[in-house]
Amino acid sequence: MHLTLANVSVDIEDAAAIGGVLMANAVTHSGAPTYAQIPMQWVLLKSGELLIQVQDSRRDFPDFDEAVTWEPAEGEKPRGLCIARELGAELAFAPTEAGKIVQALIKPLEMPALDFPAVSDTP
Repeated sequence: MHLTLANVSVDIEDAAAIGGVLMANAVTHSGAPTYAQIPMQWVLLKSGELLIQVQDSRRDFPDFDEAVTWEPAEGEKPRGLCIARELGAELAFAPTEAGKIVQALIKPLEMPALDFPAVSDTP
């Protein structure tokens, strides 16, 4: 809802799906108890990019490179971070004192160039 009101230039449905993937990944792999809070933050950068961050209590991310480059076999459905990447997210993570942050950077949609005819204001 906030993104819709902010008039962002990213696909809001894709951004929601990417945020959901990051959250599901944190819930599945963090080892946090089921009652733990896993915060998600987003910020709209001046460049028009949307940055989504999810923080969990596990400091490491084993096989991060493999997780973000994994491709499904023929006939297999995309899953996990592959979905976020397919939706256009650039993924990264960094350890923090409280665990780690996994982030997705979403580029703004390309707007088609408008081709207006040249107009002269001379009679």
